[in-house]
Parts: sequence; structure tokens; C-alpha cells
Amino acid sequence: MTEDQPATVDEAPLPTPVGQRIRSRRLELGLSQAEIAEGMLSPSYVSLVESGRRQPASSALAHIAERLRIDVEYLRDGVDASVRTKARLALGRAEMALREGRADEAYEQFTTLVGDPGLNDEQSRAARLGRALARERTGDLEGAIDILSELADEARQTPAVQSWLDVAIALTRCYDRAGDFDMAIQIGEEARRAAFDLGLESTDEYIRLGCTILGAYSGRGDVVRSKALAAELVSAADRIGTPHTRGAAYWNASLVAESRGELALALNLVDRALAMFGEGDDVRNLARLRVAHAGLLLHGSEPQAERSLEILDGVEENIKRYGSATDIANFYSRRAQTLLQLARLDEARESVEASLRELGDQPRVGGAIARLTLARILRAQGELDESIREAALAASMLESMGASRVAAAAWRELADLYRDLGRVNEAMSAYDSALRSVRVVPYAGASLVEDEQSGTAVSELAGT
Repeated sequence: MTEDQPATVDEAPLPTPVGQRIRSRRLELGLSQAEIAEGMLSPSYVSLVESGRRQPASSALAHIAERLRIDVEYLRDGVDASVRTKARLALGRAEMALREGRADEAYEQFTTLVGDPGLNDEQSRAARLGRALARERTGDLEGAIDILSELADEARQTPAVQSWLDVAIALTRCYDRAGDFDMAIQIGEEARRAAFDLGLESTDEYIRLGCTILGAYSGRGDVVRSKALAAELVSAADRIGTPHTRGAAYWNASLVAESRGELALALNLVDRALAMFGEGDDVRNLARLRVAHAGLLLHGSEPQAERSLEILDGVEENIKRYGSATDIANFYSRRAQTLLQLARLDEARESVEASLRELGDQPRVGGAIARLTLARILRAQGELDESIREAALAASMLESMGASRVAAAAWRELADLYRDLGRVNEAMSAYDSALRSVRVVPYAGASLVEDEQSGTAVSELAGT
């Protein structure tokens, strides 16, 4: 030390907010540090905490709070218990509104709660997640994805991946419903790997995440992967899952079976799913599952349209009350398909137009399927040009979203329509699009270049 440098002493630390609150409450009650410490701590420890020299452990803080007859959370953050209670009750009301299908009301309530000092970190996160789920219920998938993406980025930075699973499930589902199957699979598989690495593969959330990813694989047309994952999820759900989780696994496996043309298996799996959901009080998903059941009854060699319509009429009230915009749109679309089979064309057209109104202008897989249904109705009504326009739009939308299997079926349907009208060139182009949708491309060395071969191919197509 040089002569011109004054000697220094350590500065006393400033009291922390926690220490200040402890001291203030202790003096308010007229207690000594020894009385606060009694039974667990030393008076010197209490003195160190009050002065800011020691950060109390959770157990010590709980003891001090008990001696001070005050909420331990108040000591941590300074929020009065009445403020905390008010915020928690408001969060409960928002969650109830969401469960009861009042999505717009729930969104406003959750938005008000974001940043409320009466909520702890986990509750604040629940309010933000609820806000995203409310956006999803109203059909605003893009808005929901924005909120969920922020939550996902934060969750990736924390070791508690369990808190990331419910966000990943919702985010995967939103991308799936928006038709971005690649992103849905990427996010879902990322979360699934993280959960597996932490030993969470035996949890219901892990199985539910797998079910959500399965929907994206099926939508993208990955038949082999879908079948393998469906079998894995059903096995895991039967082994460790709750009835609700088992029902979700059966439900998603039924969709895969349906896509493979295994109708009997699909119906069996739906029946098992209905039994599982029937044990609980999840009115919304039970109604959605019944809509899926009604759709399955339209397929096969002996469609049961009357039975399908009976089921749809029975769930209409619950779908409209508890369902999201997507759920309601899917209901109307299924009803239109059923009415079409019953040749009630005007009612079918009204129903499918209601489906499209629910979905709005954003590109959706459900919207494309509704337009394909509208094309069938228009064809049955003799409005062929309008039918072609709707079918072509539906097929293009599905292909752009990567829904390869469904897009191929849509292109094939359009091709058949062109063929029946004798428009051979358009039919050939649509058939080619169907093949491209499932990644069947022409062999580079093969072409019908000779006039005689071309003529034969065209004549066979026209006479099919």
C-alpha cells in the first residue's frame, strides 16, 4: 500500500428485501431475534439474514415465516397474501372459462393476468400457456404459435423438461393443424428426445406428446413410421397410461388404421377410445371422438350414413359449446359428408359452407378437405365447373402443406372427374400430380414418345 492510498474496510452489505421484511415484521410483533430463532435457528443467524449477510435456506425461511405468522411467499417477494389469493382465483376462473369453451373470455382473463405480481413463476407461465390455448380455440393458430414459441424457447433453457412437455404438445398440435407437418414433427421429436434423456418416458405427458406427433406423421403420409409409432404408443399407454391417455393412444392409432384402409381395426380402436374417455369428464374430447367415429361409419362397403348422422346430431350441442373453431368446422364438414351420402344436397352444401366460415381464409388441412367435400356436392348438383375449381384448389392447398397422402387422394378425385367429363389432358395432369404427391416420379428413361403408344394410352384412359 502506498502512502497516498487510504486504508479501507469492507463495506457492510445492504439489507436484502427479504431481510428488511423479516425485520419489519419482527419489530411490528415486538419479538426478539432469539424468539424468532427458537426451535431451529440461532439468534446470530437471524441477525445475519436481516442484515443481508446471509441468504436464508428454504427451510429456514419457512421457520421464520411460521414464527412471524406470515406467508412465506410474502417474505420472498413482498406480495401481500390478499393480492396473491386474488390472482390465483382469477387464474382459476380463466382456466374454467377455457374448459367451458368460452375462449374469447378466457383469452382476455389470461392476458390481464400476465405479469400479475400475485402469481409466482409457474402460475405466470400457466397464464401465458392458457392465453395461447385460448388463441388456438378461437382458430388463431398463428397467434397461438407465437406465444407458444416464446414459452418453448424459455423452456429449452431450463433443466426441468417436464414444463416443456405441455408447451411442446400444444405447439406440435398447432403446427399440425396449420398443415406444417415438418415443423410439428421437428418440435415434437425434439421434446420427446429431451424427455427420454431425463427418464420421463413412463409419464402420461410423454405418451400424449407421442400421440400428437403421430397425427403429424399420419398427415404427412409417413405410413410406415405412423404404424410403428401407433403400436408403440398403444403398448405404452396400456402399460402405464391413465384412461384418458389410453383413449388418446387408441384414437390416434385408429386414424392410422383408417389411412391404411383397415376400417375394422379403426372402428375397434375408436370403440376402445370411447370407453376410456367415457370414464372421465372431458366433454370436449369425447364429443370430438364421436365426430371421428361418425366419419368412420361413412367408409367401407356398407356405409352407415343414417347412424353417422344420428351420432353427429347427438354431439352438436357439446361441440358448439366446448369445441374450438377447428372442432366446430370439422363437425360441419363431417355432417356435410354424411348428408351428401344421404343425397340431401342442399343441407350438405349449407353445412360445408358453415365449416369454411368457421375456418376463415387461413390455409388449413381441414379447410382443404371441406373444399373437396364442397366439390363433391357441387358435382352432384351438376355444377361441374365450380366443382372442378374447388377440387383443384383443395388439392393444391393440401400439396402445398405437405399433406401428401390426402393430397394424392384429392388429385385422384379431380382426375376422375376430368376423366368422366372426357377432358383427358387435364385428367392425365391430375393423375401425375397424385403420383408426385406420394413421391412417385416418372422414370427418366421412360416416355411414351411414339404416336401409336400415346394413342393407345389415351384411348385406354378415356374408356376407363
